[in-house]
Formats: sequence, structure tokens, C-alpha cells
Amino acid sequence: MTGTTDDSTVINAISDLAPMWLPGCVVDTAERTVEVGWGRGALQMSAVVGLGEIIDRCGQVPQHRWAEQIEAWLRAVVAEGELATEEHRYGDVAERQRALLVQRGWSARTAGPVADALIPFGDHFEVVVFIGTGTDLRRLTVVRRSMLGLGDPNVPSPVQLTLQQISDLRPVEHDGFSVLSRENDRLVSMAVVDREHLLPQTSIGMGALIGVPRLSTVAFCPADAGQETSNRLAKYVADTYRGAPDQCSPDLFWLQGDRMVQVPVTLAEPPTVMLPAALLPSPRRTWIRHLVQQLFRR
Repeated sequence: MTGTTDDSTVINAISDLAPMWLPGCVVDTAERTVEVGWGRGALQMSAVVGLGEIIDRCGQVPQHRWAEQIEAWLRAVVAEGELATEEHRYGDVAERQRALLVQRGWSARTAGPVADALIPFGDHFEVVVFIGTGTDLRRLTVVRRSMLGLGDPNVPSPVQLTLQQISDLRPVEHDGFSVLSRENDRLVSMAVVDREHLLPQTSIGMGALIGVPRLSTVAFCPADAGQETSNRLAKYVADTYRGAPDQCSPDLFWLQGDRMVQVPVTLAEPPTVMLPAALLPSPRRTWIRHLVQQLFRR
């Protein structure tokens, strides 16, 4: 009984069950919303939240599992409200937004009952939004973004705020390829989003081979740098990913402008990159790459 459930059936179930777990909450079946409250003593707050997410979640599971889904979601919404109240104590929440580039599916694998605020980024990555509180980055959910008013048009973009913070990154040469890195700075992965400024090679010639083994590290080389350099890059990505506290992706990608495709790498030690035919060395391409490298060094 999944995929064909009538929304009204789910809404009626929510209306019947919600007051059992959260006395005082109000479900508006016509508007498809629920009002929940939280607080301590005289400080009481409430928010009206749309039911779209929990309706979708119930539609993906058998009806006998609706009750557990609804209870978990409602309790998570209340927890989000309490967290939103706490976050206001640390200053302007809008200015503390930050975004991280993570491997596609990371949010779905690790999120709780309430969906994260995220932006898809191609077939292999996604951008997940966080709130900086001290040195901690807390995942921003769709529910909390609404509670905090962060979806309004005049609110700063978390992507732009993040790119401003990493705009001073400079690549360091390492064994024939380049590395952008800053220890304990999980925002570095967003350099792939601002590739025109931080990874200019991706828009020149054949583009670049890149790896994002850690949120704090991006490694890259010209896409047509040749087999040996590509293999060294793949080994560095694999070694850097292994055991890292901020793992992102162990894979290698060919990024050319807005086009990104995964490049196969063998599991051998050392790994070998299976370069597409278009990236195999040719005298003309080698000469052009040498000229481009000389221009970058000036």
C-alpha cells in the first residue's frame, strides 16, 4: 500500500494520532498544517508547520508503519523548534549559515525524521546547509529554516557566505598535482562550487581531474596531465580519504566547465586511473597544456 495512498487518508491519520503524543497540538486538515508548541515555564513558543514531508514519508511505507513515522516526525519538529530558539542566542542566525559539498546521498543516509535543507549538485554531490554555532556546525533542516525565516528572499545565501570564507584559499603543488586544503575547515569542499575562481583549470582546455577526499581537501590536476600524474592523484585521494574524520568521496572526477563525470579507478595498490580516450596524451594536447601551465605561472 505504498505509492498510491490518498493524501487525505494520511492527513486524517495524523489528525487522529498527533494529539495523543503532543497534547495541545492542532492539525488543520484543510490547510495541511500542524501547530506545535514548546518551551519552559512562562516561555512558551509555537510554530505552524506544513505536513507535506510527513505525508510523503507515509506514502513510501506500508500503512501499519504510519504511526511510528508520524510520532517520530512530530517529536523531531518540536526538537527543531527548541533548537531554533537556542540558536537565536548566538547572534544573527542568517549570517551564520554555511554550506558543505558532500557526496550525493549523504543527507539521505544520515538524516533523521526531518529532511535537511540541501541543494542537489550534479549526479555525484549535494550541498547541505548548516548553522554555525561557536565552532560547531549544525545541520539546517527544512522545518527549522522555515521557523527561522531563512527562506525569505532578503536572507543571505549560505552558499555565498561560505564562498566568501574560503576565497583566500591558494593551491599548493604536490607531486605533480595541486591541493587546496585547510586543516579543520570543512568548508573547503565548496571550492568545487566556486570552480571559476578557485579551480580555474576546470574551465580551460580539457578541464581538470579532481578529487574531494575530505571536506577540508580538494586535489586536482589538468585532465590531460597523463597517466602517471593521474595515478598519483588517485593514490593521494584514496590515501587522504582513508580514515579521515571528515570523509567526502574516494572517487575521481573529470570536471570540464559544468560537466562532471566519474573516472574509473582500479582498486589495485597503487591505483590506476582508467582515462577516457579523449584524455590520453597526444603531441598537440601536450604542447597546449604546457603553454597553459606557463601562462598560469606568470
